[in-house]
Amino acid sequence: MSMSSPNSWLFSDSSRYSTRARLLFMGLSFAIGILTFLLYLAIWYLCSSRRRGQRGMGAAAEDGGDCGMSADAIAALPTFTLARGDGPPALDCPVCLGQVEAGEKARRLPKCAHAFHAECVDAWLRAHSTCPMCRAAVVRPAAAAKHAAAPAPAEALPLPPV
Repeated sequence: MSMSSPNSWLFSDSSRYSTRARLLFMGLSFAIGILTFLLYLAIWYLCSSRRRGQRGMGAAAEDGGDCGMSADAIAALPTFTLARGDGPPALDCPVCLGQVEAGEKARRLPKCAHAFHAECVDAWLRAHSTCPMCRAAVVRPAAAAKHAAAPAPAEALPLPPV
């Protein structure tokens, strides 16, 4: 039996439904599938826009958002120079993954006490208002200015545990 034969299984019409009814059923099935997909997209869009709105109003309203800090607020954070000598080994900067060696400028965040290269954390804080390590909110500019008014000597600052 060849494919062109009118008796082949492909061309046989042993179904009790007409061709018109089969086309109507396939068309309705396709339309229901498309409508279900569009409904899914609409629900997804509504949920994601609500999440975006809550994120913008919740934590962002409390700590100034994730829009970064001003240059004055960053400059008000405590900076120290790692002392040379027989102290503990150099610190690791989690932003650039390098070491803060003796004689380099470092910046310690007041709330969580994490220390970084000053340039590295300054670049981070211009884009974000949280610590790069623990995501704790960095203090407000007024509190940072108060903290920077009486900085401790660089030699007296204890190093965080590793």
